Amino acid sequence: MKKRIFAVIGIWFLLCGLLLPFAGGRRAAAAGGAYANIIDEADILDDAAEASLGEKTAQLQSKYQTNIVIFTVTEMKRDDLKNGTRYFDIQTFTEDYYDFVYCGGQEKDGIILCVNMEPNNREFCVVTTGSEINRFQSKMKYIYDRIYDDLSRTEYEKAAETFVNLVETKHRLGFYPPSLGTVGICAAIGLAAGWLVTAGMKGGMNNVHLATSAGSYMVPGSFKLRRQNEIFLHSSVTQTARQTQNRTGGGGGGIHVGSSGFSHGGGGGHRF
Repeated sequence: MKKRIFAVIGIWFLLCGLLLPFAGGRRAAAAGGAYANIIDEADILDDAAEASLGEKTAQLQSKYQTNIVIFTVTEMKRDDLKNGTRYFDIQTFTEDYYDFVYCGGQEKDGIILCVNMEPNNREFCVVTTGSEINRFQSKMKYIYDRIYDDLSRTEYEKAAETFVNLVETKHRLGFYPPSLGTVGICAAIGLAAGWLVTAGMKGGMNNVHLATSAGSYMVPGSFKLRRQNEIFLHSSVTQTARQTQNRTGGGGGGIHVGSSGFSHGGGGGHRF
């Protein structure tokens, strides 16, 4: 009986030993960045961050039917773009990578964050395509400010996570809710304004006072005005700015047509 028990235990350990490498291989693949939309060529994200971001963006892409891409590089030069010619504009570089490499020359809805870690030329860019252009264009400054805060502190994993969270929030809610600090400031301003208006109305009701002159005791119609003059006291000038035509273009990060012929939005390159 004991021999049978030891034999079963031995077979169990043997099977565990045989299966362990395969299980470890699956974990290593997940932790090693096996996600098509997380392209960390600059190696600024650790394996755990890549796995977490890859899983979350995969779920969001399936849910919202769009591409969410994080792309990091050490230089704006690739053999599969412009025959290896170096780019000098990160927005054009990001657009071409998304159109020609990531999407294979097809126009697909998506938003991509590109971080260039080139020494003495660190910058980042967000590019939108298709339906994502109108969804994010009016909020680009907000998105850039949030990502910049993390990148400037060299918190690269947090910057990537912030980007993904901003994309998810806009898709889920349709807007970015104000921070608690902003709500508190607005509430304080509202209370102060309300108090001032109430105090003014209360002061306006105190209109019963002792007479300060004999005019109040004059008989109506007994006062005769024999002479009157019109005196110019002061003037006021109101200036209104003349409306000018708004423009959008590639250099300023507005909505424009890229070299692929597809429309793109974004905020241009920002250094950090």
